[in-house]
Amino acid sequence: MRIKITFSNYKQNTYLPINTNYHLVKLINKLAFEYHRYLNSLLPAGRSGQKFDLYTFSQLIIPNRKIVNFKIGILSSEFYWYIASPYYQFLGLLVKELNTRGRVSIAKRMFGVKSVEFVHSPVFESSEARFTCLSPVAVYRQRHLKHTASSFHLKSGYVLPDEKDYLPSIRQDLVQKYNTIQKDNVENLDFDLQYDPDYIRKRNNRITKVITLENGESLPDQVRGVLAPLRIKASPEILRIVYDTGLGQLNNYGFGMVETVHLQHSA
Repeated sequence: MRIKITFSNYKQNTYLPINTNYHLVKLINKLAFEYHRYLNSLLPAGRSGQKFDLYTFSQLIIPNRKIVNFKIGILSSEFYWYIASPYYQFLGLLVKELNTRGRVSIAKRMFGVKSVEFVHSPVFESSEARFTCLSPVAVYRQRHLKHTASSFHLKSGYVLPDEKDYLPSIRQDLVQKYNTIQKDNVENLDFDLQYDPDYIRKRNNRITKVITLENGESLPDQVRGVLAPLRIKASPEILRIVYDTGLGQLNNYGFGMVETVHLQHSA
């Protein structure tokens, strides 16, 4: 499940930092601040006390923009943003807050909230689906995510698709999400992923993007993720979790959001 937020750009020539993830995280935290205890109560007992983080969001979708001095110039009168989560309660609270406020601040720039609408989720009826990325897919070795930002080593931390740790890391992350959402305790899932080889060839293997996170938390300062069309083979239930929570890690920091291209029915 996801919502689409349409922002009004009052000045039509507004500039935002090129790395907006940190500012979008701050906005979500502000909107959900009064509800954090309720949202945490939705999680299984084993995760009590942990922050509610089962959601992801897209990059800002700006129809007409320009990049100047590491800033994004918003030339459009409107632009868009998607937030997804398997918990309709979380999305419903965001809708309520956005509609009530009528306008929000992103990186100290004020924008109007023109509309907020729920987007119908696709029905996954087969064991294969094709997706495109609305934000980069980030995969990190878990031990590096525990380091402080100052001690984090980017080159040794992230995992790329050609490394043997890549697919097992994504699969294990999905196992954790599945167990949390379904309140289950499975140890493994059938799952396979392949990025579009034709797209990779046309891009000369340049399919990664580095995003800087301005944070004081135990997270990497810079996150390298993959932006490329992909095909996933998994049960419809797992495909829905990918759609609702994002693929890979750091989803609640704006990584791993995907959109369906089309669904393929199994023979």
